[in-house]
Amino acid sequence: MTSLFSTSELSFVSVPLSTSSSAPATSVDPLLRADGRQPLAYRDIVLATNVSQAQGALGSAKVQIGGVGGETEIWAGVRGEVEDVSDNGEEQQQERGEQGGRIVVSIECAPTALPSLRPDVLLHLSALLTSLFSPSSLPPSLLSQLVVLPSSKAWVLYLDVLILSSLGGNVLDLSIIAARSALAATRIPVTKSVGYEPEVGDKEGVGIEDAGISGLVKGGKAGVNAVDFELVDGGWDAGERLTGWEELPVALTMNMINQLPHLDGTVLEEAATSSQVVFSFTSKGDICNIKQIGEGEIEFARLMPLLGEAKRISSDLIAALNAKLKDA
Repeated sequence: MTSLFSTSELSFVSVPLSTSSSAPATSVDPLLRADGRQPLAYRDIVLATNVSQAQGALGSAKVQIGGVGGETEIWAGVRGEVEDVSDNGEEQQQERGEQGGRIVVSIECAPTALPSLRPDVLLHLSALLTSLFSPSSLPPSLLSQLVVLPSSKAWVLYLDVLILSSLGGNVLDLSIIAARSALAATRIPVTKSVGYEPEVGDKEGVGIEDAGISGLVKGGKAGVNAVDFELVDGGWDAGERLTGWEELPVALTMNMINQLPHLDGTVLEEAATSSQVVFSFTSKGDICNIKQIGEGEIEFARLMPLLGEAKRISSDLIAALNAKLKDA
């Protein structure tokens, strides 16, 4: 990664960030970063939802951020299908909620985006996405909405992340924002159960073959044994929004130079960074994940202040994203 830039270029961005504080610059102080930002400031993020016209797409989002060095553009889309919960192996069972429902994450990177990426970014991003959208981090109400027939059939959502360009840097944070936004814009097709109603006095009920057409019932009536489901009229086009999307987690990366952090690093700033700490939080401020990337050391005394700062910034980020996604 460092081979893309000269020593003078790396020094140009690292010296100010390794000696500055997060205090606002005064009229006599030089601007700390090439684009005029303070260390803990984000660039303007352009977010759009429902951008995919692909058949079967339940939700999609596009995130862009840019600067002098170029632009980062990431797309995320959600596809869905109903699976038989009982037919899956142990690994799939661990990925879903108690009665079914899971999210499967995949990442693709355009060849043109690879040269400006750190070699290990995709590996760390894959692990982070899988962790953040696992049952332990997802809102319980969201997982329960994916259940079609309890312990029998449930939705599996395929969350696909595509990195089109990475010249603007900060691929980790933006990928999480894109994935979160795609899920927030997702509509689950409306279904209704199809079952049979046991005859009075028959404890085991009448099988479908014995009951005939008259034995079939639809809906959630008491005493009805649901055995299958069907889409309601217009259910695929007019789905229901995921419950609890506001509680989906976010992640932010603290880039460390000389034990001092800065957010939303450009490609040049990331190349000069000795280490990165990725913090992930829910909307309630509960921490989901802390991950260090890079070989540089971070003083233990710096960790708790970094955690507090990251929690504050993530709260503001979630509030801004939720306001943007309210009408997605």
